[in-house]
Amino acid sequence: MSGPVKIGRREVRSGLLGGLAALLVALLLWAAPPSVRERLNQPAADAIAGFWPASSTDRIVVVDIDSASLRDFDGRRLSRRRLADLFEAIDGLDPAVVAIDLVLEPPCSQFDPDVARLQAALAARPATMGFLLSSDPSAEPSQKSPVAVSPDVRLPQAWTAAGAETTCARLVEAASGLSSASLAGGFDARIRTAPAVVAVGNQPFPSLGVDALRLAMRTGALILFGDPPMLRVGDLTARLDSAGDVRLRHSSSAQQNARTIVAADILSGEHPPDILSGKIVFVGSSAAELGGLRPVPGDPVKPSVQIQADLATNLLLGNSPVIPAWGDSASLGAAIVIGIGLAFLGAMTRPLAAAGFTLAAVAGWLGLYSFLYHGAHLMLDPVVPALSMIVGAIVASTAQFSAVRRAESVIRQRFEQRLPGAVVKKLVAEPDLLKLKGEQRVATSMFTDVEGFTTTTERVSPQDMIQLLDRYFEGLTGIIIGYGGMIDKTIGDGIHALFNAPVDLENHEEAALSCARDILAFSEEFRSEGFAKEASFGRTRIGIETGDVVLGDVGVADRVDYTAFGSSVNTAARLQDANKRFGTSILLGPGVRKSLTGDFEDMGEIELRGIGTIHAYGIRLKPDNA
Repeated sequence: MSGPVKIGRREVRSGLLGGLAALLVALLLWAAPPSVRERLNQPAADAIAGFWPASSTDRIVVVDIDSASLRDFDGRRLSRRRLADLFEAIDGLDPAVVAIDLVLEPPCSQFDPDVARLQAALAARPATMGFLLSSDPSAEPSQKSPVAVSPDVRLPQAWTAAGAETTCARLVEAASGLSSASLAGGFDARIRTAPAVVAVGNQPFPSLGVDALRLAMRTGALILFGDPPMLRVGDLTARLDSAGDVRLRHSSSAQQNARTIVAADILSGEHPPDILSGKIVFVGSSAAELGGLRPVPGDPVKPSVQIQADLATNLLLGNSPVIPAWGDSASLGAAIVIGIGLAFLGAMTRPLAAAGFTLAAVAGWLGLYSFLYHGAHLMLDPVVPALSMIVGAIVASTAQFSAVRRAESVIRQRFEQRLPGAVVKKLVAEPDLLKLKGEQRVATSMFTDVEGFTTTTERVSPQDMIQLLDRYFEGLTGIIIGYGGMIDKTIGDGIHALFNAPVDLENHEEAALSCARDILAFSEEFRSEGFAKEASFGRTRIGIETGDVVLGDVGVADRVDYTAFGSSVNTAARLQDANKRFGTSILLGPGVRKSLTGDFEDMGEIELRGIGTIHAYGIRLKPDNA
């Protein structure tokens, strides 16, 4: 049966206990740091955002120098002759604006006729050139895209940089605007926001997508005003967050395909004659070789030019979601009221009915969130009210029905038996062992890297490269975790692992060396078979060193990462790189060597960039396919 039960003091006590739990959950999560709430909310928000495609516009077109077209552009160097051909062809199709998500490095000789052609094509109509933020203070760009900032604007987390990596000067001079093409992901590296403006030195610059709209609307300057901050582009306005970012609604694959034409078709004339007429045209590349692929929710390799086009689309259509000023209060109120109500309902009904009511309430809240997100472009908190509802109902039902307690105990026992390893068990039992705010401990750092990986990326498609790396990383991470190591981060084609962190690991130096040997054995077998062999997948090189490290959360706002740093970490990274000088597969630093037994090749004193001279020890591997 699942009907109501008798209401008495026991039911009231259970309801009060569940209501208190719902209240505490709501208040604790509401008061939690923004990074914690984002980690809770974002998976649900991403799923709801992807439930229904965002609106699109035919005013924006992307010209894509894809991998196939790139071969016609002489690869990564991007032939100036073919670029001149492309931009002349684009100019001949009469676009309103051209926004260029490419940083074209020298040569840009004034005596090169192709550079002169390219310069003339860029000057023929409004165009904005993208740049990348840099820490080099000597590379501060000139202001070509004016931004007027009202005195009342507060952007405490605004994007700032000392300098910028720009296209060569002749081409920048020819363009009408200069704007930032830099993007950065959140806690999981996925890009959900884009900066409307950035600061380079003391100068504000618009983002590429924003500047494209400025030129298309023929407005003199962008305006930042108000608190909370707002952006005005002509007659368009958009709400910004405290970093000056716009929250993105990403286009679907079908929408991207509909607005994209490959560069080869522009050059060959295989397109409708009015394909670019009067349009805002973004020029960029989906080729992995040019390094413009970025992870977004639902797509791990979205071209940055498409993200900039999404930014412009969101601003143009006014469908960028915002968190209203009353959003947090409304979410907290819903969490408390509905959570307490469900707690009493859970205390007064049997478990099956309580579960049904709770699921219906959670579904209703998520449905309201979805309606506001897709219909009104407003964002509330999807998870805190849902968690408050669930916790209140569970606590009340658990207190009321001993059968639920027994069932919960059985479930816990089953899951505990299936969870691997003492480390997870210890962290679950003693979460204070994980000191996110920082701790110093002795640990062994290990860096891996794939030899000649850049060359490999030029030989295979982005999809094949992702699949190849997935299988490679799956093998390495399995080996590292099997030896009790912690994956600190993946860096391109390499991994940084720590042993004796975040909890104690006995004989961590020996564990790291054994792990490195197994990684070499795995990687040699991996690169000798199947597609990895066809792609000439390179050798794995490893550097290992032991010493003091500092562990904890590092970063600001949504760019926080639990990581390690210290001189031994840097030394291990440099040792990995030094393998290519000595032909070794593993290089050990003196800190780890003194704790190891066995014979190693004495490399003597070696010089490491940024470290100095250290005594190193090597291990050579001569595989059959070397």
